[in-house]
Amino acid sequence: MAGLSLVFASLTSSVWYDMTAYAAKCNTNGGLLPNLQTAVPQHLQIVNQQQKEVLRLSNGIANTGSGAWQMVPVIPANKDSPQKANQQFLDSNGNIVATCPTGSESVYHPAHKHFHISDVASFAVHPGSPDNRPLASSLKVTSCLIDWVRLEGNSPDNERGYSSCDSGVQGISPGWVDQYHMALEGQSIDITGAPEGKYFLVSKSNPSGFFYETNKDDNAAWVEFNLVRDSNGNPNIEVTGHSPCEDGLCGEDFPNR
Repeated sequence: MAGLSLVFASLTSSVWYDMTAYAAKCNTNGGLLPNLQTAVPQHLQIVNQQQKEVLRLSNGIANTGSGAWQMVPVIPANKDSPQKANQQFLDSNGNIVATCPTGSESVYHPAHKHFHISDVASFAVHPGSPDNRPLASSLKVTSCLIDWVRLEGNSPDNERGYSSCDSGVQGISPGWVDQYHMALEGQSIDITGAPEGKYFLVSKSNPSGFFYETNKDDNAAWVEFNLVRDSNGNPNIEVTGHSPCEDGLCGEDFPNR
């Protein structure tokens, strides 16, 4: 699925999207579009897990666009039968003006005990540079999409547009972030046996290009770290830098989910 792309073209007052990955087309009918950006990952830690060296991380996805990122299963999902997930587009009054197919699915996550949207994020560890071939990477990460914390200001519960992980509508409102803490299932990469050196953890939202948004060039964030091993070979990491960030996307103040 890697390397799939969106092709954009303008047609009168509406916006058409050609999802070349699976030959689907969408007329958003003037609906407002989200923009998915990854906050700088936090809480990097190596743990021993079933005789493996696992790098764990907290990861946040923000919607910095003018429209909600709203997802819904094609038919109500159930625990035993994943369903294709559609993306819905709202106008400035909150009315649904278009529903379009995506390559994503609504799937039940047995460890989290609720429904997730697939292909939301991916994690990879690159030696030396974020542009180098990855040493290790995750499967495409599924997530339950909710409004967890505002990018700026307070985050009162009664202003959350999305707060449920049931089988129905999920999403992230403009100006909100959905964060998964490092202790949760799936927030990890197996880096067993990685040699000492400088590495970059890269987290990317919308890695398969399944979701319609205004800009796919700002979806990734990275953290630079040094990996060292003690006399017994046990690994430790020291974070030494991160990708440029602003407007709350640095991630340090996000509460645990």
